[in-house]
Amino acid sequence: MIKHQERHPTLNIPGCFGCRIAFISFGADAMPTRRAYCAETEAKDRLLHKDLDAYKRLRNDGTQPKKIDGSAEVEKRADEKWQVESGILPNA
Repeated sequence: MIKHQERHPTLNIPGCFGCRIAFISFGADAMPTRRAYCAETEAKDRLLHKDLDAYKRLRNDGTQPKKIDGSAEVEKRADEKWQVESGILPNA
């Protein structure tokens, strides 16, 4: 694809199959719904990384959280070991 862009940098040469494919594949509006999907996936990944890091810290402290999802919240709000292990948290 990059080699084709060197030959046709504007990607609109009439009759060029490569230009048509490049426009379909990489055009600005080729997949408008993809942006929302990517943003949602990135947000889920950030939350998962927070939960995984919190889960690891809790496990290193000798506690066993009930599940990985929500471990960051459990780590933040739990006061005692039984709260971490049961998942029952005090009201905020």
